[in-house]
Amino acid sequence: MSDQEGTDTDPDRTQFRRPAALLAGAPSAEEVVHLLRVQSTDLAAPMEVRRLEPGALIIGRAEGCDLLLAGPDVSRRHCRIDLIGADVLAGGEVLATDLGSTNGTFVDGTRISQQVALKPGARLAIGPYRLVYERRGRRELETVDALDQDLQRARQYVLDLLPAQLDAADLRIDWVFRPCARLGGDCFGYRRRADGAYAGYLMDGATQGLAAAMHAVSVASVLRAAGGDGDDPAAVMGRLNASYPVAAHATHSCTMWCWVFWPHERRLDFCAAGHHPALLLAEDRERLAALHAPNPAIGSAGGTAYTARSVTIPPRSKLVIFSNVVLALRRPDGAAFTLEDMAALIRGPERPGIPEPQRLFDALIAATGTSELEDDLALVVLHFP
Repeated sequence: MSDQEGTDTDPDRTQFRRPAALLAGAPSAEEVVHLLRVQSTDLAAPMEVRRLEPGALIIGRAEGCDLLLAGPDVSRRHCRIDLIGADVLAGGEVLATDLGSTNGTFVDGTRISQQVALKPGARLAIGPYRLVYERRGRRELETVDALDQDLQRARQYVLDLLPAQLDAADLRIDWVFRPCARLGGDCFGYRRRADGAYAGYLMDGATQGLAAAMHAVSVASVLRAAGGDGDDPAAVMGRLNASYPVAAHATHSCTMWCWVFWPHERRLDFCAAGHHPALLLAEDRERLAALHAPNPAIGSAGGTAYTARSVTIPPRSKLVIFSNVVLALRRPDGAAFTLEDMAALIRGPERPGIPEPQRLFDALIAATGTSELEDDLALVVLHFP
């Protein structure tokens, strides 16, 4: 396979050589198409898609490789992917071979030492990258490609709804949001009310895809209408739950952490609907409280009377609210990542010049070895004066 023309190359960027339209050449309806979906180290980026052609595809970080993956954990010539079979229209076979890489090539979690045939859906791990092999018919591919485009449009729509960072004298809020490849139903928002209080929420949808994303948008709209000044979080939750009866929205239930902060009183009212606790860290970075006000998830039980709780906020403390996917992650040894593990990350030292949500996100990825999120991840940090 020939290299891409040109010599200007940034060694720190992943590059996909010889880009081509997936359906170039108007192949026949019977053609079997072989794809590699490559998840980069930037979890916010969608998967890149590469169509395999008959012959060998060399993957590595050295010039001359057909698929360049940047990073010290990728060998110069790391592995080879072969599409073989005289009659590609009948399917062919895809084989993976490690080329003596330092850190190995893994197929479905097992390091390979010899050539391995890939089954559809097989996952390859190459350093920090994850590659998924797919085998599809042309018409099926057209449908999937259209769905991917719809997901990207929905992803951008959800991102456009997220609030700007808040930097006021009596409250500062910053955040990180990483949507998963399939787009989950997470969203969050906050505002200053006419009565001087700040109100906000973080919602975590139970499903993924276009329907989940649009449901999140719908819930956000209801919250903007339901969160009247003077209302406590429990009242807002109750009205929201009534707006989404169980019979109509059972497949789109969601958890939520809702809050109202009164700056002059330094009081935080909060309510959790099926959501895990938020974590409040004192200025000394040692004292940490789990703020929990357990109630059923939104849309899971009709006629629920939601209850809220209150806490006095210590000076120069911070509150971290985060998505459920954090507690669904695993450590490299297979152990579950727990609330106590997250508390330890929050207690960790700040990094000069790095916003706290970004520091926490980086620490979370490092602690779990995660390279592909299975659900949306939001980290919202409230900094109190």
